[in-house]
Amino acid sequence: MEPVEAQPNHDEYIRTLEQEIEGLNNLLIQKETLLGRAEAKVAEDLDEIERIKKRLQTEADQQVETKVGKVINELLDVGDDLARAILSAQEMDHNPDVVKGIELVRQSFGKRLAKLGVTRIEAFGNAFDPNWHDAVSMVPVDDPAQNGMVLAVVQEGYVLNGKILREARVVVGKSA
Repeated sequence: MEPVEAQPNHDEYIRTLEQEIEGLNNLLIQKETLLGRAEAKVAEDLDEIERIKKRLQTEADQQVETKVGKVINELLDVGDDLARAILSAQEMDHNPDVVKGIELVRQSFGKRLAKLGVTRIEAFGNAFDPNWHDAVSMVPVDDPAQNGMVLAVVQEGYVLNGKILREARVVVGKSA
């Protein structure tokens, strides 16, 4: 048999196939590039969704905290009323058991507030601090150590989770 010489059609066919393969490889590279961009966009979008979820959760928590603070602030008036009832009952020499009962109710109320994260602002005997106290009156004092000090608490102040629900209304000493 004689060796077969390369036929022009055969060589042309191989070149065409090689060009098609090269074109397909280029198309594959383009598709891989597009796929990489799409995957990066999906990851970016998922991150954005997580940020939005966190922001919405934070906003919802803040709204709940604000509403809880408003409700608790309303209930603080009940505690004030109980304190006034105790003072009034003591002044009128009411039955000591009634006074003790009201005191127990007020203590129970205070414990329930504490369970909710409410703490009383310690004001009496401390230096006046406008961040925590509302000075309703200033009284002259002779002792320089009492200057700027809280001498009386007119209305208790309270904090919920580090935020002031109500400033303590106080009487402050002032040197003459």
